[in-house]
Amino acid sequence: MHCQTSSCDTARLAPGQSLHIAVDAGTAFIVTAGRLRIDESPRWIADVCVPVGRTVDEGAQHVVERAGWITLSALGAQVAWRRLPTALPTARPRWPAWAWARRGAGA
Repeated sequence: MHCQTSSCDTARLAPGQSLHIAVDAGTAFIVTAGRLRIDESPRWIADVCVPVGRTVDEGAQHVVERAGWITLSALGAQVAWRRLPTALPTARPRWPAWAWARRGAGA
C-alpha cells in the first residue's frame, strides 16, 4: 500500500479496503482516481469527542491538520492517490542580539 521509493508515488486501495498510517501535520493527499475517505484523530471540544473526517473526490486534495494516525478508506471503486510530504518550515528571520541592545540604548 505505502510506496517505499518516494512519498510522491501513486498508491492504490481496492474497493472496501482501508489503510491506517501515521502522518505529519501538513501532509497532503491528492486523489487521482475514485473517492477516498480520510478519517483523522477525533478532536475534544468542550468535553465532547468530535470525529474529524472528509470524503475526497477525484481531482481534489486534503491537507491533514494535525500529526497522528489517520485512516484511508476506498469508497466504491478502486482508489488511487498521491501523498505529498510536509513542506519544511522556513526559518524566521531573527534580529541579532546586538540590534536589540542598540535599539534599547537609543541609538
